[in-house]
Amino acid sequence: MTTITRKRTAGAAAATATILALALAGCAGTSDPAGSEPGASEPGDGGGGKIAFVIKPLDNTYFGAMAEGAQAAADEAGVELTVVAAENVTDDSGQASKLNALVTAGYDCYVVNPTSQTNLLTGLVPVSDAGTPIVNLDLPIDLDAAADAGVNVTTYVGTNNETAGAAGGEAMLGLVDEGSQVALIGGLVADPGNIARLAGFEKAVEGKLEITQTVAADFDKAKAKSAAATILIANPDIKGFFTPSGDMAMGIQQAVEEAGKTGEVAVVGIDGTKDQLADIVAGGQPAAIEQFPYLMGVQSVQACVAAMGGADIPDNVETPVLIVDKDNAQAALDAFPAPPEGFDVPNPFE
Repeated sequence: MTTITRKRTAGAAAATATILALALAGCAGTSDPAGSEPGASEPGDGGGGKIAFVIKPLDNTYFGAMAEGAQAAADEAGVELTVVAAENVTDDSGQASKLNALVTAGYDCYVVNPTSQTNLLTGLVPVSDAGTPIVNLDLPIDLDAAADAGVNVTTYVGTNNETAGAAGGEAMLGLVDEGSQVALIGGLVADPGNIARLAGFEKAVEGKLEITQTVAADFDKAKAKSAAATILIANPDIKGFFTPSGDMAMGIQQAVEEAGKTGEVAVVGIDGTKDQLADIVAGGQPAAIEQFPYLMGVQSVQACVAAMGGADIPDNVETPVLIVDKDNAQAALDAFPAPPEGFDVPNPFE
């Protein structure tokens, strides 16, 4: 078992998360890092290799937690980590340009959390040609397009989105009566993760709950709030909302509260952000599906370290999810963004 010491951002408390991890092997790396995002993590002095971490926007708490977990794992392993981020979740070209700068500088492993399934493929061609490990984090790269481009993805680390959606369905079934009407407020219509999460929920509640409608709110909190308010007016019999986003869950909960239906209409959202967990503790949302982006970041760096050391690693590493409700919300909040004590995380690299 490896103890990961979490280095919090300014103003946040330091804490230690204990997770099951691999025995980390050192690897050589001599080139100077380049292309760091202003305010992003700086390389350490461990000398054990250099990892490039290309991610979605850091001002999003979900992706910020990924970077925090990655830095904790890098510090533990004694490797250098350079983080660059997209400006927003649709910044395909900007994120690709930042990857290109890192490729020019040269790293021993690349972790990529792309803004789309194909936007980083061109930049990854020389990485793959050089035999450098590529760890795909969170949003899956289109493997057919990758094969056509000549890009070999070493491993994928992230949540099984359909499993996460199914957990949302399980949580909802424990909160509302069988046969109840529920509505789904999704993110971007074409987003693969959004599609899989909604599908997982639908399969879990099929024949048990009535899904009255599904609308898209573009992963936007304000849009989700507006959509929920409209649905509550049009359909006063609604007993629950499911959403694939923590930020949208907060917006939906606001609509429920403003409609005077707190405790009458259940809101279940995936992500398990700090705001969601605090809201559960306060008696707002009854449940959330915590996705552990922090752990994704940890595991992606561990995958790099293992690959750089020549170890065989799985093609796919599924980061687990946890249903959080009033019984375990305080423990989840106290440990955030790491998993709460007692939540077993299997070591994918042993």
